[in-house]
Amino acid sequence: MRRLSMKFYDPNEQKSKTLSVDGVLETLTQAEVEPVMQSMIGVLVPATAQVDEASIIETTTNEIFNLIQ
Repeated sequence: MRRLSMKFYDPNEQKSKTLSVDGVLETLTQAEVEPVMQSMIGVLVPATAQVDEASIIETTTNEIFNLIQ
């Protein structure tokens, strides 16, 4: 599974905040992601936050067992 991790930094709180979205395309670019992150400021993250970084994270799950389906 691919996950987009978007990190914001709030200098007033001196803390980072991270939002993640599952199932994203591998081909996302900075030009596509950064404006979306900017639009989240003041809505999903504090108005004092700044865009810090974005990463695409790939994970693999190996199910050991699933007794109740």
